[in-house]
Amino acid sequence: MESRKNRIFTEGWVEFANKHVAREVASSLNNTQVGGKRRSPWHSDLWNIKYLPRFTWGLLNERLAYERAVHKSRLRTEVAIVKRETEHFARSVKQAKREKKLKSKAAKDSVLQVDTVTSLQQNVDTVSSSAAPTSVDKTPTVTTSIHPQKSSQNKQKDKVANSDFLRRIFSGGFQQ
Repeated sequence: MESRKNRIFTEGWVEFANKHVAREVASSLNNTQVGGKRRSPWHSDLWNIKYLPRFTWGLLNERLAYERAVHKSRLRTEVAIVKRETEHFARSVKQAKREKKLKSKAAKDSVLQVDTVTSLQQNVDTVSSSAAPTSVDKTPTVTTSIHPQKSSQNKQKDKVANSDFLRRIFSGGFQQ
């Protein structure tokens, strides 16, 4: 059950069968103390009552229905905005994962290509050294080697780039 202190009323309506009684009550209660015991939270509050001529319950209900409709439309637009932002974030995360996967695949392919080139070069060197040289070839052979440290450095750079990307997303774009 909700406590009485948490309920805050801002406005209310009273309907009278006789408009003369309504005018009399409004004039006598307006700007008077609500009353009750001194320890009551509403003891020092004042009534603010006004007689509304030509005002009917139908008008009141229309006004309340209009206010509810406006509130619902505001909520709908806010929900749509949040949904759009969430979808954009999810799309950007998926795209980042896709790009990371493509980069790692490209790095693996380049490592495989360089490995096959070096193994072919080594095979050519072994074949040419085992065969009897008919003429002296003075051009030096260029061999390439892949360092395992280089691929781990690329992985570390990817991790740093991803953490920077996530930090920018979750910090609202501010650098820390």
